Amino acid sequence: MVNMMEGLRAAWEKSARHMNWKTYAMLAVFTFAGVLRRLSQWQPRPTLLFSQFLKDAAQNNIQHVYLAGEFFQVTLKNSLSNNVRSYKIIVPPRTDQSYIVDILRKYGVDFGTMRPSLTKKVVPVLLAIIPIVYLGLTYRMLQGMMGGGDSGIAKDGMKRGKLNADASSQKRISFADVAGIDKAKKELEEVVDFLKNPQRYEKIGAKIPKGVLLCGPSGTGKTLLARAVAAEAGVAFLYCSASDFVEMLVGRGASRVRDLFTQASQHPKCIIFIDELDALAKARGGINSNDEREQTLNQLLTEMDGFEGHTEGVIVIAATNRPHVLDPALCRPGRFDRHVYVGLPDANGREAILKVHANRIRLRPSLSIAEIAKNPKLNGYSGAQLACLVNEAALMAVRQGDTLVEKKHFDQAIDRSAETRDIDTLYGAVHNVM
Repeated sequence: MVNMMEGLRAAWEKSARHMNWKTYAMLAVFTFAGVLRRLSQWQPRPTLLFSQFLKDAAQNNIQHVYLAGEFFQVTLKNSLSNNVRSYKIIVPPRTDQSYIVDILRKYGVDFGTMRPSLTKKVVPVLLAIIPIVYLGLTYRMLQGMMGGGDSGIAKDGMKRGKLNADASSQKRISFADVAGIDKAKKELEEVVDFLKNPQRYEKIGAKIPKGVLLCGPSGTGKTLLARAVAAEAGVAFLYCSASDFVEMLVGRGASRVRDLFTQASQHPKCIIFIDELDALAKARGGINSNDEREQTLNQLLTEMDGFEGHTEGVIVIAATNRPHVLDPALCRPGRFDRHVYVGLPDANGREAILKVHANRIRLRPSLSIAEIAKNPKLNGYSGAQLACLVNEAALMAVRQGDTLVEKKHFDQAIDRSAETRDIDTLYGAVHNVM
Protein backbone atom coordinates (compact mmCIF):
# COMPACT_ATOMS: atom_id res chain seq x y z
CA MET A 1 0.00 0.00 0.00
CA VAL A 2 2.80 2.40 0.89
CA ASN A 3 4.64 1.61 -2.35
CA MET A 4 1.47 2.19 -4.35
CA MET A 5 0.92 5.59 -2.68
CA GLU A 6 4.52 6.58 -3.33
CA GLY A 7 4.15 5.56 -6.98
CA LEU A 8 0.97 7.60 -7.36
CA ARG A 9 2.63 10.58 -5.72
CA ALA A 10 5.65 10.32 -8.05
CA ALA A 11 3.38 10.04 -11.09
CA TRP A 12 1.38 13.08 -9.94
CA GLU A 13 4.49 15.18 -9.42
CA LYS A 14 5.89 14.13 -12.81
CA SER A 15 2.66 14.98 -14.62
CA ALA A 16 2.39 18.29 -12.73
CA ARG A 17 5.88 19.27 -13.88
CA HIS A 18 5.06 18.59 -17.53
CA MET A 19 1.62 20.21 -17.52
CA ASN A 20 1.79 23.93 -18.07
CA TRP A 21 -0.96 26.52 -18.36
CA LYS A 22 -1.59 25.62 -22.00
CA THR A 23 -2.42 22.02 -21.05
CA TYR A 24 -4.84 23.15 -18.34
CA ALA A 25 -6.44 25.61 -20.77
CA MET A 26 -6.98 22.86 -23.37
CA LEU A 27 -8.54 20.56 -20.76
CA ALA A 28 -10.87 23.35 -19.67
CA VAL A 29 -11.90 24.08 -23.28
CA PHE A 30 -12.64 20.40 -24.03
CA THR A 31 -14.63 20.03 -20.80
CA PHE A 32 -16.64 23.15 -21.55
CA ALA A 33 -17.31 21.94 -25.11
CA GLY A 34 -18.58 18.59 -23.82
CA VAL A 35 -20.91 20.30 -21.37
CA LEU A 36 -22.30 22.55 -24.11
CA ARG A 37 -22.89 19.51 -26.33
CA ARG A 38 -24.82 17.68 -23.63
CA LEU A 39 -26.86 20.78 -22.89
CA SER A 40 -27.71 21.23 -26.58
CA GLN A 41 -28.98 17.65 -26.75
CA TRP A 42 -31.03 17.86 -23.57
CA GLN A 43 -34.72 18.58 -23.96
CA PRO A 44 -36.56 19.32 -20.72
CA ARG A 45 -39.87 17.54 -20.10
CA PRO A 46 -42.81 19.77 -19.25
CA THR A 47 -44.48 19.42 -15.88
CA LEU A 48 -48.25 18.90 -16.15
CA LEU A 49 -51.06 18.59 -13.63
CA PHE A 50 -51.88 15.36 -11.83
CA SER A 51 -55.34 15.49 -13.36
CA GLN A 52 -53.81 15.21 -16.84
CA PHE A 53 -52.17 11.96 -15.75
CA LEU A 54 -55.50 10.60 -14.51
CA LYS A 55 -57.16 11.63 -17.77
CA ASP A 56 -54.51 9.94 -19.93
CA ALA A 57 -54.67 6.81 -17.80
CA ALA A 58 -58.46 6.62 -18.20
CA GLN A 59 -58.11 7.02 -22.00
CA ASN A 60 -55.48 4.23 -22.11
CA ASN A 61 -53.03 6.67 -23.69
CA ILE A 62 -50.08 5.91 -21.38
CA GLN A 63 -47.32 3.69 -22.72
CA HIS A 64 -45.21 3.43 -19.55
CA VAL A 65 -44.41 5.28 -16.35
CA TYR A 66 -41.14 5.63 -14.45
CA LEU A 67 -41.57 6.29 -10.74
CA ALA A 68 -39.23 8.39 -8.60
CA GLY A 69 -39.42 9.74 -5.08
CA GLU A 70 -41.16 13.10 -5.52
CA PHE A 71 -42.20 12.86 -9.17
CA PHE A 72 -42.72 10.37 -11.99
CA GLN A 73 -42.33 10.52 -15.75
CA VAL A 74 -45.13 9.62 -18.12
CA THR A 75 -44.62 8.53 -21.75
CA LEU A 76 -47.72 8.62 -23.94
CA LYS A 77 -48.74 6.39 -26.83
CA ASN A 78 -50.12 9.35 -28.77
CA SER A 79 -48.91 12.92 -28.40
CA LEU A 80 -51.10 15.62 -26.93
CA SER A 81 -52.39 18.58 -28.89
CA ASN A 82 -49.21 20.56 -28.11
CA ASN A 83 -46.96 17.75 -29.45
CA VAL A 84 -46.01 16.66 -25.93
CA ARG A 85 -45.43 12.94 -25.71
CA SER A 86 -43.49 12.77 -22.45
CA TYR A 87 -44.08 14.84 -19.35
CA LYS A 88 -43.38 14.92 -15.66
CA ILE A 89 -45.87 14.85 -12.82
CA ILE A 90 -45.10 16.16 -9.35
CA VAL A 91 -46.54 13.86 -6.68
CA PRO A 92 -49.25 15.79 -4.79
CA PRO A 93 -48.62 16.37 -1.09
CA ARG A 94 -49.65 13.60 1.31
CA THR A 95 -50.14 11.18 -1.60
CA ASP A 96 -49.10 7.63 -0.89
CA GLN A 97 -46.94 5.94 -3.49
CA SER A 98 -49.23 2.89 -3.35
CA TYR A 99 -52.14 5.04 -4.60
CA ILE A 100 -50.28 5.79 -7.85
CA VAL A 101 -49.30 2.13 -8.20
CA ASP A 102 -52.95 1.08 -7.79
CA ILE A 103 -53.98 3.48 -10.58
CA LEU A 104 -51.31 2.09 -12.89
CA ARG A 105 -52.32 -1.47 -12.16
CA LYS A 106 -55.99 -0.63 -12.63
CA TYR A 107 -55.45 0.68 -16.16
CA GLY A 108 -52.77 -1.88 -17.07
CA VAL A 109 -49.94 0.61 -17.51
CA ASP A 110 -46.37 -0.65 -17.56
CA PHE A 111 -44.33 1.04 -14.84
CA GLY A 112 -40.98 0.76 -13.18
CA THR A 113 -38.45 2.61 -11.07
CA MET A 114 -36.54 5.47 -12.62
CA ARG A 115 -32.81 4.98 -12.86
CA PRO A 116 -30.91 7.66 -10.93
CA SER A 117 -29.57 10.37 -13.21
CA LEU A 118 -25.86 10.89 -13.78
CA THR A 119 -26.02 14.13 -11.81
CA LYS A 120 -27.29 12.37 -8.72
CA LYS A 121 -24.49 9.84 -9.03
CA VAL A 122 -21.73 12.36 -9.66
CA VAL A 123 -22.69 15.10 -7.19
CA PRO A 124 -22.10 13.04 -4.01
CA VAL A 125 -18.77 11.86 -5.36
CA LEU A 126 -17.73 15.43 -6.22
CA LEU A 127 -18.83 16.67 -2.82
CA ALA A 128 -16.50 14.09 -1.28
CA ILE A 129 -13.57 14.65 -3.67
CA ILE A 130 -13.56 18.45 -4.03
CA PRO A 131 -12.60 19.17 -0.37
CA ILE A 132 -9.78 16.63 -0.58
CA VAL A 133 -8.49 18.11 -3.85
CA TYR A 134 -8.82 21.62 -2.42
CA LEU A 135 -6.84 20.71 0.67
CA GLY A 136 -4.19 18.99 -1.47
CA LEU A 137 -3.78 21.99 -3.76
CA THR A 138 -3.65 24.33 -0.76
CA TYR A 139 -0.98 22.17 0.83
CA ARG A 140 1.09 22.15 -2.38
CA MET A 141 0.70 25.93 -2.74
CA LEU A 142 1.82 26.54 0.83
CA GLN A 143 4.64 24.03 0.40
CA GLY A 144 5.77 25.91 -2.71
CA MET A 145 5.57 29.28 -0.96
CA MET A 146 7.39 28.07 2.11
CA GLY A 147 9.77 25.88 0.13
CA GLY A 148 8.98 22.76 2.15
CA GLY A 149 10.00 24.03 5.56
CA ASP A 150 13.15 25.71 6.82
CA SER A 151 15.38 23.81 4.45
CA GLY A 152 13.19 24.90 1.57
CA ILE A 153 13.48 28.51 2.64
CA ALA A 154 17.21 28.14 2.71
CA LYS A 155 17.23 26.68 -0.78
CA ASP A 156 15.04 29.53 -1.99
CA GLY A 157 17.40 32.00 -0.39
CA MET A 158 20.28 30.36 -2.23
CA LYS A 159 18.48 31.04 -5.48
CA ARG A 160 18.00 34.67 -4.55
CA GLY A 161 21.74 35.23 -4.43
CA LYS A 162 22.77 34.79 -8.04
CA LEU A 163 26.35 33.71 -8.50
CA ASN A 164 28.20 35.35 -11.36
CA ALA A 165 30.62 32.59 -12.31
CA ASP A 166 33.80 33.53 -14.17
CA ALA A 167 32.86 31.38 -17.14
CA SER A 168 34.55 31.99 -20.44
CA SER A 169 31.17 32.23 -22.14
CA GLN A 170 30.28 35.30 -20.11
CA LYS A 171 31.45 38.77 -21.07
CA ARG A 172 34.06 39.98 -18.63
CA ILE A 173 33.52 43.57 -17.49
CA SER A 174 36.64 45.44 -16.38
CA PHE A 175 37.42 48.97 -15.31
CA ALA A 176 38.27 49.71 -18.95
CA ASP A 177 34.55 49.39 -19.70
CA VAL A 178 33.72 51.98 -17.02
CA ALA A 179 34.33 55.53 -18.19
CA GLY A 180 33.30 59.03 -17.21
CA ILE A 181 33.22 58.36 -13.45
CA ASP A 182 36.93 58.33 -12.68
CA LYS A 183 36.55 59.60 -9.09
CA ALA A 184 34.16 56.80 -8.12
CA LYS A 185 36.30 54.25 -9.95
CA LYS A 186 39.35 55.40 -7.99
CA GLU A 187 37.51 54.76 -4.73
CA LEU A 188 36.70 51.19 -5.73
CA GLU A 189 40.17 50.40 -7.05
CA GLU A 190 41.28 50.32 -3.41
CA VAL A 191 38.73 47.56 -2.72
CA VAL A 192 40.14 45.57 -5.63
CA ASP A 193 43.69 46.07 -4.39
CA PHE A 194 42.71 44.83 -0.93
CA LEU A 195 41.15 41.67 -2.37
CA LYS A 196 44.25 41.03 -4.46
CA ASN A 197 46.91 42.05 -1.93
CA PRO A 198 45.44 41.95 1.58
CA GLN A 199 48.94 41.68 3.13
CA ARG A 200 49.74 45.31 2.29
CA TYR A 201 46.88 46.49 4.48
CA GLU A 202 47.28 43.91 7.23
CA LYS A 203 50.93 44.86 7.81
CA ILE A 204 50.05 48.42 8.67
CA GLY A 205 46.90 47.45 10.57
CA ALA A 206 44.41 48.95 8.09
CA LYS A 207 41.04 47.35 7.47
CA ILE A 208 39.11 47.45 4.27
CA PRO A 209 35.58 48.88 4.50
CA LYS A 210 32.96 46.23 5.16
CA GLY A 211 30.46 48.00 2.97
CA VAL A 212 30.54 50.46 0.09
CA LEU A 213 27.41 52.44 -0.70
CA LEU A 214 27.13 53.68 -4.27
CA CYS A 215 24.66 56.52 -4.53
CA GLY A 216 23.77 58.81 -7.39
CA PRO A 217 21.25 59.37 -10.19
CA SER A 218 19.90 56.47 -12.22
CA GLY A 219 21.96 55.23 -15.15
CA THR A 220 25.31 56.57 -13.98
CA GLY A 221 26.97 53.13 -13.81
CA LYS A 222 26.62 51.96 -10.21
CA THR A 223 25.84 48.36 -11.17
CA LEU A 224 28.56 48.42 -13.82
CA LEU A 225 31.09 49.53 -11.20
CA ALA A 226 30.17 46.65 -8.89
CA ARG A 227 30.52 44.09 -11.68
CA ALA A 228 33.86 45.59 -12.68
CA VAL A 229 35.13 45.32 -9.09
CA ALA A 230 34.25 41.61 -8.97
CA ALA A 231 35.82 40.96 -12.37
CA GLU A 232 39.03 42.87 -11.59
CA ALA A 233 39.43 41.22 -8.20
CA GLY A 234 38.68 37.73 -9.58
CA VAL A 235 36.42 36.79 -6.67
CA ALA A 236 32.91 35.41 -6.40
CA PHE A 237 30.19 37.95 -7.05
CA LEU A 238 26.70 37.52 -5.59
CA TYR A 239 24.16 40.00 -6.85
CA CYS A 240 20.49 40.49 -6.00
CA SER A 241 17.87 43.17 -5.74
CA ALA A 242 16.64 44.44 -2.39
CA SER A 243 13.07 43.76 -3.49
CA ASP A 244 13.90 40.01 -3.50
CA PHE A 245 14.00 40.10 0.31
CA VAL A 246 10.67 41.86 0.82
CA GLU A 247 7.96 39.22 1.27
CA MET A 248 4.51 38.97 2.78
CA LEU A 249 5.38 35.91 4.89
CA VAL A 250 6.87 36.75 8.26
CA GLY A 251 10.54 35.80 8.61
CA ARG A 252 11.02 35.01 4.92
CA GLY A 253 13.17 38.06 4.12
CA ALA A 254 15.36 37.62 7.21
CA SER A 255 15.97 33.98 6.26
CA ARG A 256 17.07 35.02 2.78
CA VAL A 257 19.51 37.57 4.20
CA ARG A 258 21.02 34.91 6.50
CA ASP A 259 21.38 32.46 3.65
CA LEU A 260 22.89 35.08 1.34
CA PHE A 261 25.71 35.78 3.79
CA THR A 262 26.13 32.06 4.50
CA GLN A 263 26.53 31.44 0.79
CA ALA A 264 29.04 34.29 0.54
CA SER A 265 31.09 32.90 3.44
CA GLN A 266 31.64 29.65 1.53
CA HIS A 267 34.04 31.53 -0.78
CA PRO A 268 37.48 32.72 0.37
CA LYS A 269 36.70 36.21 -0.90
CA CYS A 270 33.30 37.38 -2.05
CA ILE A 271 31.47 40.52 -3.07
CA ILE A 272 27.75 40.87 -2.37
CA PHE A 273 26.03 43.46 -4.51
CA ILE A 274 22.54 44.61 -3.45
CA ASP A 275 20.82 46.75 -6.05
CA GLU A 276 18.11 49.31 -5.20
CA LEU A 277 18.88 49.14 -1.50
CA ASP A 278 16.18 51.68 -0.64
CA ALA A 279 13.49 49.04 -1.34
CA LEU A 280 14.70 47.16 1.75
CA ALA A 281 16.52 49.59 4.02
CA LYS A 282 14.13 52.50 4.42
CA ALA A 283 14.24 54.29 7.74
CA ARG A 284 12.30 52.38 10.38
CA GLY A 285 9.24 53.82 12.07
CA GLY A 286 7.92 55.67 9.02
CA ILE A 287 4.44 55.67 7.57
CA ASN A 288 5.18 52.90 5.07
CA SER A 289 7.14 50.77 7.50
CA ASN A 290 6.06 47.20 8.34
CA ASP A 291 7.27 44.43 10.61
CA GLU A 292 8.51 42.15 7.84
CA ARG A 293 10.69 44.84 6.24
CA GLU A 294 12.04 45.87 9.64
CA GLN A 295 12.90 42.27 10.55
CA THR A 296 14.72 41.88 7.23
CA LEU A 297 16.59 45.13 7.80
CA ASN A 298 17.50 44.10 11.36
CA GLN A 299 18.93 40.84 10.03
CA LEU A 300 20.97 42.73 7.45
CA LEU A 301 22.30 45.04 10.18
CA THR A 302 23.27 42.04 12.31
CA GLU A 303 25.03 40.27 9.44
CA MET A 304 27.01 43.34 8.44
CA ASP A 305 28.00 44.03 12.04
CA GLY A 306 29.78 40.68 12.23
CA PHE A 307 27.75 39.00 14.97
CA GLU A 308 26.87 36.07 12.70
CA GLY A 309 30.50 35.43 11.75
CA HIS A 310 29.90 35.70 7.98
CA THR A 311 31.74 38.96 7.29
CA GLU A 312 35.30 37.60 7.03
CA GLY A 313 36.37 38.26 3.45
CA VAL A 314 32.89 39.45 2.48
CA ILE A 315 32.44 42.95 1.10
CA VAL A 316 28.96 44.35 0.61
CA ILE A 317 28.41 46.84 -2.20
CA ALA A 318 24.99 48.42 -2.48
CA ALA A 319 23.51 50.90 -4.91
CA THR A 320 20.69 53.40 -4.48
CA ASN A 321 19.54 56.64 -6.02
CA ARG A 322 17.72 57.68 -2.83
CA PRO A 323 20.29 57.66 -0.02
CA HIS A 324 18.25 60.10 2.06
CA VAL A 325 15.56 57.45 2.78
CA LEU A 326 17.98 54.82 4.13
CA ASP A 327 18.01 53.87 7.79
CA PRO A 328 20.79 55.76 9.66
CA ALA A 329 21.90 52.57 11.44
CA LEU A 330 22.82 51.02 8.08
CA CYS A 331 24.82 54.02 6.85
CA ARG A 332 26.98 54.38 9.95
CA PRO A 333 30.69 53.39 10.03
CA GLY A 334 31.12 49.66 10.62
CA ARG A 335 28.48 48.74 8.11
CA PHE A 336 28.62 50.97 5.06
CA ASP A 337 31.89 52.65 5.94
CA ARG A 338 32.41 54.32 2.59
CA HIS A 339 29.89 56.29 0.61
CA VAL A 340 30.81 56.80 -3.03
CA TYR A 341 28.87 59.32 -5.09
CA VAL A 342 28.50 58.31 -8.73
CA GLY A 343 27.47 61.51 -10.45
CA LEU A 344 26.67 62.64 -13.96
CA PRO A 345 29.70 62.96 -16.23
CA ASP A 346 31.14 66.25 -17.47
CA ALA A 347 32.24 66.93 -21.05
CA ASN A 348 35.42 64.85 -20.69
CA GLY A 349 33.46 62.07 -19.05
CA ARG A 350 30.85 62.10 -21.79
CA GLU A 351 33.62 61.85 -24.38
CA ALA A 352 35.12 58.81 -22.64
CA ILE A 353 31.72 57.12 -22.36
CA LEU A 354 30.88 57.79 -26.02
CA LYS A 355 34.24 56.33 -27.08
CA VAL A 356 33.58 53.13 -25.12
CA HIS A 357 30.18 52.59 -26.75
CA ALA A 358 31.28 53.86 -30.18
CA ASN A 359 33.69 50.92 -30.46
CA ARG A 360 30.69 48.70 -31.16
CA ILE A 361 29.53 50.59 -34.25
CA ARG A 362 31.11 51.60 -37.56
CA LEU A 363 31.99 55.31 -37.48
CA ARG A 364 33.21 57.56 -40.24
CA PRO A 365 36.94 58.11 -39.56
CA SER A 366 36.58 61.90 -39.72
CA LEU A 367 33.89 61.93 -37.01
CA SER A 368 35.00 63.73 -33.82
CA ILE A 369 33.60 62.19 -30.63
CA ALA A 370 34.94 65.14 -28.63
CA GLU A 371 32.86 67.57 -30.66
CA ILE A 372 29.73 65.51 -30.03
CA ALA A 373 30.45 65.28 -26.30
CA LYS A 374 30.69 69.09 -26.04
CA ASN A 375 27.18 69.55 -27.44
CA PRO A 376 25.34 71.65 -24.82
CA LYS A 377 22.22 69.52 -25.30
CA LEU A 378 24.06 66.59 -23.68
CA ASN A 379 24.55 68.38 -20.37
CA GLY A 380 23.07 66.23 -17.61
CA TYR A 381 23.11 63.01 -19.63
CA SER A 382 23.96 59.84 -17.72
CA GLY A 383 26.06 56.96 -18.99
CA ALA A 384 22.97 54.91 -19.82
CA GLN A 385 21.50 57.79 -21.83
CA LEU A 386 24.76 58.23 -23.75
CA ALA A 387 24.84 54.51 -24.55
CA CYS A 388 21.27 54.79 -25.82
CA LEU A 389 22.30 57.83 -27.86
CA VAL A 390 25.06 55.89 -29.66
CA ASN A 391 22.65 53.08 -30.44
CA GLU A 392 20.03 55.55 -31.66
CA ALA A 393 22.58 57.14 -34.03
CA ALA A 394 23.38 53.69 -35.45
CA LEU A 395 19.67 53.05 -35.96
CA MET A 396 19.35 56.39 -37.77
CA ALA A 397 22.15 55.35 -40.14
CA VAL A 398 20.45 52.03 -40.89
CA ARG A 399 17.12 53.76 -41.41
CA GLN A 400 18.63 56.14 -43.97
CA GLY A 401 20.53 53.38 -45.79
CA ASP A 402 24.04 54.56 -44.81
CA THR A 403 26.89 52.15 -44.13
CA LEU A 404 28.74 54.40 -41.65
CA VAL A 405 27.53 56.48 -38.73
CA GLU A 406 28.14 60.17 -39.33
CA LYS A 407 27.73 63.39 -37.35
CA LYS A 408 24.29 64.06 -38.84
CA HIS A 409 23.05 60.80 -37.38
CA PHE A 410 24.26 61.83 -33.93
CA ASP A 411 22.60 65.23 -34.33
CA GLN A 412 19.31 63.58 -35.25
CA ALA A 413 19.62 61.19 -32.31
CA ILE A 414 20.36 64.11 -29.94
CA ASP A 415 17.32 66.04 -31.18
CA ARG A 416 15.11 63.00 -30.76
CA SER A 417 16.47 62.35 -27.29
CA ALA A 418 15.90 66.00 -26.34
CA GLU A 419 12.28 65.74 -27.44
CA THR A 420 11.85 62.64 -25.32
CA ARG A 421 13.31 64.40 -22.28
CA ASP A 422 10.97 67.37 -22.79
CA ILE A 423 7.97 65.05 -22.95
CA ASP A 424 9.10 63.23 -19.80
CA THR A 425 9.61 66.56 -18.00
CA LEU A 426 6.16 67.79 -19.04
CA TYR A 427 4.54 64.51 -17.97
CA GLY A 428 6.32 64.67 -14.60
CA ALA A 429 5.13 68.23 -14.04
CA VAL A 430 1.52 67.34 -14.90
CA HIS A 431 1.69 64.24 -12.66
CA ASN A 432 2.97 66.33 -9.74
CA VAL A 433 0.16 68.85 -10.19
CA MET A 434 -2.46 66.10 -10.23
